[in-house]
Amino acid sequence: MVVTLGGDTLLHTPQNVQARFLTTDWAAAFRTQPDEFDYWIYNIDGNIPDFLKGSLFRNGPGNFERGGQQYHHMLDGDGYVSRFCFAGDNQVHFRSRYVRTREFVKEEEADKVLFRNTFGTQRLGGWIANMFDLYLKNPANTNVFEWNSQLFAVWEAGLPYRLDPYTLGTMNGRPDTLNGTLIDGIAPSSTSSAFLDQLLKLGSAMTAHPHIVTGIPPDESRLITWSWRSVLKPFGDADMAIKVTEYGPDETKLGTASFVMKHCFFNPHDFAVTAKHHVFFQNDLKFNMPAYLLGLKGPAQCINFGPNPMKVHVVSRCGGTHKVLESESSFLIHHANGFEDGDEIEVWSSGWGPEALAKLKEQERVNGESGMLGSWKVVLAGDFTGIPFTTLWRHRINVKTGEVKRTALYDAQNMDHPRVNPHFYSRKTRYVYFNASKVPSNPGEAGPPQVFVRFDTETGEVQSWSPGRRCFCEELIFVAGPEGAAMASCSAWSTMARLTAPPLW
Repeated sequence: MVVTLGGDTLLHTPQNVQARFLTTDWAAAFRTQPDEFDYWIYNIDGNIPDFLKGSLFRNGPGNFERGGQQYHHMLDGDGYVSRFCFAGDNQVHFRSRYVRTREFVKEEEADKVLFRNTFGTQRLGGWIANMFDLYLKNPANTNVFEWNSQLFAVWEAGLPYRLDPYTLGTMNGRPDTLNGTLIDGIAPSSTSSAFLDQLLKLGSAMTAHPHIVTGIPPDESRLITWSWRSVLKPFGDADMAIKVTEYGPDETKLGTASFVMKHCFFNPHDFAVTAKHHVFFQNDLKFNMPAYLLGLKGPAQCINFGPNPMKVHVVSRCGGTHKVLESESSFLIHHANGFEDGDEIEVWSSGWGPEALAKLKEQERVNGESGMLGSWKVVLAGDFTGIPFTTLWRHRINVKTGEVKRTALYDAQNMDHPRVNPHFYSRKTRYVYFNASKVPSNPGEAGPPQVFVRFDTETGEVQSWSPGRRCFCEELIFVAGPEGAAMASCSAWSTMARLTAPPLW
């Protein structure tokens, strides 16, 4: 669906969204989609903007079981890419395909789970069937992006898969190394010895959140992405070797910046880009290596929160400097924007503050399990009491003094997936767009996403829209307005996926 976010009219949230959602509706959002589609959409309410022409892509988990075995967590689901082609004259064509990764093809043929997964899905047979196997399935289910007319499906702990932008078919049947800048291997790890790495067939991984910095003029736009390898150390320690690469519109490599995160087992999920810097936030995490090696748990289940401050890595885009600063303990997930402001850098991020982390650490103590994920079965049943409240944060980073100031920008509703007008990414702007739960009856209460919000960072004004109580909102995709209006940070059309629950009878 397409919704206007902008202008002088406040968007209206139906009152019935304040009523509690139905748990059966929420569970229906995670049923396996067995089919792939290719058809014209004729049932369109209203009119599609005339300027909206071209293709829009989405990616996310679509298959949650194999051979009767349910996946342990929805984030292990197989990547399912959708394409909406806006052809003009109120016409839209829809096509969808699964990303046929190497693992997907083998499991589809065998009709059973053959590989270990990040979030807990494992082969049947218990720990004996999974111990000492470090090869993780690449579901290619996290994001999709287009650059230089090339389409890629990505997952944060593996290599991208190149897709045909028209048919959505998976090309070459193997992951893409981006012209040799990435290494295909059994795990994104390194022994610090090139010979041993090659002998053990160790590789690298690429972030699932690359960023496109729109240039003025457009031919100066850049794709900025980064790869990582876990560098194993004695006594169960590890560093994270990160390499940021910038590409021009013709896929020419324009620059790189490399640095190391000390004592880092788990890669950051996202990063921020400003005019001069890359900014990475290193959450303090501990990793239960024995549980992973012995096949008892997936790697994400082996993560626990540490007591140390969060580290902020400020890396020069020219690769010249790397500063490591500290901020109070937090867990940041997605970054909406970053920009320079004199001697300071400002970054807007969704994540969990110290209070939420304290709640998760208490769950770890009581349950004896990783508090980062909790029980997906409990959440699927509609119980969000164990889910930490996600807040929109502002971090002001003084590059000269090293001071980092953190304030809450928006904490009225549980929120995530913040975005800004892509024309303003890496530059100062005013508005942030995100999905959110309904306004909670109790402060700090989490819930499923049922509202889309536009937040004014200068005035605090909130505009919101919800499709109703029995609907759930995916992350929105921001489409800037026509030429001229595109450069106004409040002028936008947002395309968004929503799930409408099936009839109750």
